[in-house]
Amino acid sequence: MQVNNHTVNYLKKYFGMLLFVSLTVIGLAACGSDDSTADSVSTNNDGEEVAPVLRIDETFTVENFEDAGFKLSKEFDTETVPLATNVYYGFASRRDIEIRKYASHADAMSAGVESALAILGRSPASNSAGGIITSGNNRTSYHAYLVAGNVVMLCQTDISACEDLVNAAQSGS
Repeated sequence: MQVNNHTVNYLKKYFGMLLFVSLTVIGLAACGSDDSTADSVSTNNDGEEVAPVLRIDETFTVENFEDAGFKLSKEFDTETVPLATNVYYGFASRRDIEIRKYASHADAMSAGVESALAILGRSPASNSAGGIITSGNNRTSYHAYLVAGNVVMLCQTDISACEDLVNAAQSGS
């Protein structure tokens, strides 16, 4: 049987592609996720035991944070967030952020911190209270928080996006 150059080139491309796909599948399987660390709680607050407390003498509104780059997606009912006057969900720097506004810094430091600590690191699939359930019925998981004046900010992975918002925001006082 005689094989022409066109057939040989076709077979080389076919087997090359088959090899590439096989190696890709093997690589993905080898790098698969191990959920053993998925439930660990890490605030990623630079190793601090206590979350940062910034600008304690200032009062913020959601508009202050919107002007600083916060993209407001939804406002939620405060029924499950003790003493909160407003709960806002949105994002900044490609990270989910929840802003919980309180009447005072004292309320933010008491009920606000207690509420934030209760949901840190909660699994996105958790059915218990805490974390915002998005329109896709997914629960956002927060791993860090900070207090700025009268607000508690819950941050998706670390506090950097929240700190950037606070640093860029102009308060009302």
